This record gives sequence, C-alpha cells and structure tokens, in this order.
Amino acid sequence: MKLDLASLRPINVERAREGFKCYDNQPLTYWTTALAGEVGELCNMIKKMQRVERGGVDGGSSYTAKDITKDMLKEEIGGIAIYLDLLASLLDISLEEAIVETFNGKSLKYGFSQLIDKS
Repeated sequence: MKLDLASLRPINVERAREGFKCYDNQPLTYWTTALAGEVGELCNMIKKMQRVERGGVDGGSSYTAKDITKDMLKEEIGGIAIYLDLLASLLDISLEEAIVETFNGKSLKYGFSQLIDKS
C-alpha cells in the first residue's frame, strides 16, 4: 500500500463533504475538537496499558488494557492523521509541506544531520 499526503487530501475532503456531510459547514473548533478527541483516545489506551504494565488495576471505561490491540492503536493513529489533514486543508496548509519544513527546521536548529529531501 502506497500513500502520499498530497493524494490523501482530495479524497479526504470529498469523503468529509459527501459522506459525513461536514467540511466547510463546520467551525475550525469542530475539527480541532475532533483531532483532540482522537489524540485523547490514543493517550487513554497507552495510559491503561502502562498502568497495568506497572502493576496497576486494569479497569476503567468500556474496555480494559487487555482488550487493547495493535489494530485499535493503529485506528486511532490513522484517525489523527485524517483529522489533521482535514484541519490543515481548511487552513490552506499543505500537511506534507508543514511536516517537511518543521522537521528540517528543527534538525537545522539543533544541528542534526537528518533532513527530508524537499524534491
């Protein structure tokens, strides 16, 4: 499976508009809240897993640490990327460009040799 972020954008926007019936008819806070929700769900899973790894109680909401699978974690990470792309598109920001420029900027700032080729 091959994906580049530029090819994600049009189909992601189309699905939000036509499938979910929300894209440019929602405020930016809708998208930031959606993104925060996905990040929060991932964080909650990791919290439960680490609590149990350190001898804590395996309890809480509708699922326990023993229920958490790699596929569940993957789904949350995917959701984060999807919402982040929709938010970036509403702000007219290329997600790919933002990632490359931020990564390279931090590497240059801290003197790291790892740079992403912009071509």
